[in-house]
Formats: sequence, C-alpha cells, structure tokens
Amino acid sequence: MVYQEDRNKTAVWRYGSDGVIFIDGLAGVFNDRGSYNGYWVQKSSSVRCDTYREGADGKPTYHWGRFKVTFIDSKFPSRWKADISLCDREPGMTLNGTPVTQ
Repeated sequence: MVYQEDRNKTAVWRYGSDGVIFIDGLAGVFNDRGSYNGYWVQKSSSVRCDTYREGADGKPTYHWGRFKVTFIDSKFPSRWKADISLCDREPGMTLNGTPVTQ
C-alpha cells in the first residue's frame, strides 16, 4: 500500500497494478488516528457487485468492497489493521500493515 494523495478529506492509497483505496476523513491526519471507513476498487475481482462505485479514473466500477482501517500507533507512520469485504458484504479478510520508510 502506498499513501498516494489527499482528495479533500479523503486519503487515497494505491496497491498492486490497479487497486485504489479511498478512506474518508483520513486526509491530513497524522496524529491520534483511530478507525476510518472507506472502500477499495480495482478493474476486476472474484465478485462483480450489483452496484458500482467510483473507480480510480473517476469511471464506475463493479469491482469494489468495504475497507475499514484501524491505526495501532498514535503517530505517523503507524502500523494498521484493515477489515475488507467484497461489495457491501460483511468483512471476510483482515490485513495487517507495517510502515516502510526510507
């Protein structure tokens, strides 16, 4: 995951060749971070959702899911845990992240 940019109050993370995560309320927050909700999108996935979300290029995509990230440490950079779903289903996977800095 790479924290790519802020769009107003939404942080934009990228992963892989075409994956994007939009996290509401995280933009510009570097201290005392808690939990934030958002969604991931990509060009394809194992499930085609019934509804669409805005993709990375601003066009609709039917390959998305919920993404809830919880930061473990109080300051940036921080370890994090994310619960991920397909479409609007209950989360079915948890990812753990550790920051890599140069």
